[in-house]
Amino acid sequence: MTKEVLEQINELLVELSEMAEEGVPIIVEGIKDVKALKSLGVEGDIQKISGGNSLLNFVERLTGKRQIIVLTDFDRAGGELAKFIIKHAKTLGIEPVTEFRDKLKLLVRKNVKDIEGLAKFLQRERER
Repeated sequence: MTKEVLEQINELLVELSEMAEEGVPIIVEGIKDVKALKSLGVEGDIQKISGGNSLLNFVERLTGKRQIIVLTDFDRAGGELAKFIIKHAKTLGIEPVTEFRDKLKLLVRKNVKDIEGLAKFLQRERER
């Protein structure tokens, strides 16, 4: 991975962190994703989908938010999940922010398939 790509990823994480600190919830799939983001220095309202409730109930609990950051995994299942959340968030008047997932997915390509793996991958790359 080139130094430029690493810098782009770091810039995205800083931007992500800033939005989260402003109160925009970040939606991830599970507790390991929450831990991974925190290990990357991203704090704020990070909400995990997994946890017994239906996906629709999860999205409905976000009612009243202006925006949400959709940061599901980069695999096919994560893509389907993102589509569902985006569609239902819009019906509730919530603006889904997908640029972080889209850009990170492009930058890490085949190297990383999930948010949990992103932290491990960046740690390895930084140690090089």
